[in-house]
Amino acid sequence: MKIAFFSRNLHFAGPLVEELRQHHTVRVWRYNENDLVNTISIQSLLNWCDVGFLEWLQPPSVEISQIQAIDKPLIVFCQGIDVYNHTMVDWRNISGLIIQHANYDRLISVRQNWEKRHPDAPPLPKLPVICTESVGVDLDAFTLTEIVEPEYHIVIHASQIREVKRIYTAIQTFYDLIIQDPDKPWKMTLIGQWESGYKEVPRREYLQALRELIQILDFPPNRFFMIPQDLPPKKWISFAKTADIYWCTSWRESFGASMGEVVASGGRPFVNNYLGATQIYPAEVLCNTPNEMVQKTIAWGNLSVEEKLNLRKENRKLMEPFDCRKATKNMRVFIEKIEANSRSKKR
Repeated sequence: MKIAFFSRNLHFAGPLVEELRQHHTVRVWRYNENDLVNTISIQSLLNWCDVGFLEWLQPPSVEISQIQAIDKPLIVFCQGIDVYNHTMVDWRNISGLIIQHANYDRLISVRQNWEKRHPDAPPLPKLPVICTESVGVDLDAFTLTEIVEPEYHIVIHASQIREVKRIYTAIQTFYDLIIQDPDKPWKMTLIGQWESGYKEVPRREYLQALRELIQILDFPPNRFFMIPQDLPPKKWISFAKTADIYWCTSWRESFGASMGEVVASGGRPFVNNYLGATQIYPAEVLCNTPNEMVQKTIAWGNLSVEEKLNLRKENRKLMEPFDCRKATKNMRVFIEKIEANSRSKKR
């Protein structure tokens, strides 16, 4: 089978492209600054392929879905925030939808809210057959290590420091923790790109507010640490194993790859109860308020070393259903079934 893979953001695409290439011929579309070149290359790949894979509900996927008289099955992968673009997609031309577990509830919510806001509009097109899979975790790379003496180390990771991650709230919450539980050596490491990168200009005000907050709170020495850039893969794999706890204060996550990687390494997640979080994490680690996150963290801190080590094994089990290799295999099989069904209809 010949697969044309369309995406402007290939950050999460590696494992899936690798899986597809082991079984099929894959050509990955390359974005060009020239719109005419993009149009020609997209049409060329569509003419060549048996099936088009559109990663993200954003350009060029939205535009490809709107091409008239397209005669190839198209499959889209809704990764995260792109769920809000779903009304821009011409679903009549889409044969299959892959969506991450945490995004399914939001997709339904977005559709329901759209219909409430547009009571006189025609109903939204029905969605195609759906495969629910998350990007998952490389369980072979992020392995369980038993830290004999837990160090009360909380980690927060964001590829870019931005508002959706609610880092401002996370820093305030950590301050509350060390005030409420002063006898334990809690420390927090914040990892993520500050300057440059994704939406640098819109993020500047938020970054300045974070700097001001850190200055105002004036943490005691050896409590609050920052790594102001994303870590390369090898360093992140090693660092993830040092975390006792991972805090997720985001108001939205698709899967939360770095969180899943820490959990696969044994770290305990405490997660803001955003819509869809229940599709991945159990109730005991979900937090409805920052204070609940503080209280659950204190309760972890009061466990014995043996209890914490046993809990690390349970944390690992939370990620076993989200093995990225199983996920990419399931996606491949889904794509194959869509293509086979399309072929049979043409006969």
